Amino acid sequence: MDSSGRLKKYLHFLKVDVKLVCIALVHLVVCPYTKVEESFNVQAIHDIIYHSFNINQYDHLEFPGVVPRTFIAPLFVATLSFPLVFIGHILGISKLIGLYCVRMTIGYSVLVSLEAFKFSAQKHFGEGVTTWFTFIIGTQFHFMFYLSRPLPNIFALIIVLWSYKFWFEQKHENFIATSAGAIIIFRGELAILLGLFLLSDLVKQRITIERAIRMAVPCGVVSLAATVIIDSIFWKRLLWPEGEVLWFNIVENKSSEWGTSPFFWYFYSALPRALGASLLLVLFSVYFDRRAIEFLLPPIGFVLIYSFLGHKELRFIIYVIPLLDLAAAMGCHRLWENRLKGNFQMILAVSAVGHLLANSILSLFLLSVSSTNYPGGFALAKLHSLEHSPKNRSVHIDVFSAQTGISRFSQLNPHWEYNKSENLDVASLQRFEYLLVEGRSKYSTTLKPFIETHEIFAIEEAFNQVHFSYSSFPPLKVRLKPSIFILKNLHRNVPIFKKNRRRKTLENKLKRNEMPDKNERKVKDSLRKRSSQGDNSAKINLKKESLKDQVTRKADLYIESDETENFDTDVFSDLNDEFLNDYVLDSYEVEHEGNPVHYLIHDSLEDIGEWLGNDSDENL
Repeated sequence: MDSSGRLKKYLHFLKVDVKLVCIALVHLVVCPYTKVEESFNVQAIHDIIYHSFNINQYDHLEFPGVVPRTFIAPLFVATLSFPLVFIGHILGISKLIGLYCVRMTIGYSVLVSLEAFKFSAQKHFGEGVTTWFTFIIGTQFHFMFYLSRPLPNIFALIIVLWSYKFWFEQKHENFIATSAGAIIIFRGELAILLGLFLLSDLVKQRITIERAIRMAVPCGVVSLAATVIIDSIFWKRLLWPEGEVLWFNIVENKSSEWGTSPFFWYFYSALPRALGASLLLVLFSVYFDRRAIEFLLPPIGFVLIYSFLGHKELRFIIYVIPLLDLAAAMGCHRLWENRLKGNFQMILAVSAVGHLLANSILSLFLLSVSSTNYPGGFALAKLHSLEHSPKNRSVHIDVFSAQTGISRFSQLNPHWEYNKSENLDVASLQRFEYLLVEGRSKYSTTLKPFIETHEIFAIEEAFNQVHFSYSSFPPLKVRLKPSIFILKNLHRNVPIFKKNRRRKTLENKLKRNEMPDKNERKVKDSLRKRSSQGDNSAKINLKKESLKDQVTRKADLYIESDETENFDTDVFSDLNDEFLNDYVLDSYEVEHEGNPVHYLIHDSLEDIGEWLGNDSDENL
């Protein structure tokens, strides 16, 4: 084949499947932001586009991360994305569009590689199998969700899919060359997966050891030289990024500090979630079509060997999903071709189609859940939408917010200061006009230092749990909880609890007969209610001979405010559920001499005093 014919052949792969493009775009639009594991690559792509050769302005020099990563993939993506980003900049479109362009570039690159993989599979197994393959992989959540994300695993996946293509076509030179690049530049653990494919060819004598070494050595040297030269320039020191990653993960085994999972977690959790109902078709194909075994043994062996590493994530084995889906497609095609041979065969064929519907429903549900896992990105977007002042603003972004969706692409205003500095003390944070602070409620300890100097400007919620109810449709609902609080600096020292507040014990109030009888009844009714619900402390208190003695012993804290407009009237009603669940018995409000009086019936005066910021309990 001449050079023009070869070029035409490869240009054919640029025509990716429209269905997969649309599905990938839906995932991108619903979940546009990136998380901490994507942070380096998305920041690097941003910096290459916007700062070019001014490496001193790059984010990785200030926030290098745990281990260094290669700049080769960010250079590739930034180069392809730059025209679209530049056009958007000229048209005055939001900077966030740049993130969409970057992710579309990554997703398109994966789909081009997937098209090449399908082309080779079609030559071996037929067009019917690859048609099923397209529908299967398109209805599965995790592959479509990850394919546009700036992860090292996804950059490696782009090359691995080409390696699969060359392996199916028995083009060993190309297979070894692409494998060397994927292993040495991006993910060292791929030596297991791609090495097993090469080993199978060696065992079947499709290639000799001598020839394999003769091809592997120069490819490895070129790949290593490329990453060392390019990355040493960007990191300003001599290094091989993936080599340091391998040392960190395998030799030092420090990846376990991010959590560990049981040995078989990939098999009983990750793969069933990734494949959905298609897992049954994989097993069916292995039993009825022996051709699948040859290309399934290496990925299964890879997952098994990789399971010895304690820290596990689904994205670490995403490379095996296309091969497993190909096996599932072979099973579906077989069932569909036999549909006219009997009623049972027809039922099986319909089930093969139905499993696509099951996968689609699961994908929609998981996508709705995932969309709530990026509170940082949505919180900053909310701040931009609410703050319309033309003045310069300063925003501090805490660690949690930065890890859950915020990148330089989401920092839209060029006149604002976005600061991600860690471990700043409270005094240093006072200079910022806005703070993005993690918190589960407005009484969280992370918000306590700012109670007198800031007000809650907005709240962003995130995933809490999945609730199931027979009486609702759909029966599964995603419940949210407060996750990030946007605090606005008041620029004045005005406490929520007025500094002239007076604390007295109920014992003194009772001695002066200043406590209305209706309050005694309310306390008693509350104790009876809690006693009926199994509250042991309430049962004990009800046995006391004198209600006055019980109230004196338990109602230790009394707060009165003379200036009601500055008093947080919701605080005690919320404390029961939000902060003091372990020891609050009751709280209520009555009037005393024309002013609201707030009583808190509780078990632990010391803990409440600490939350209120008391230095001691001398005045209580």
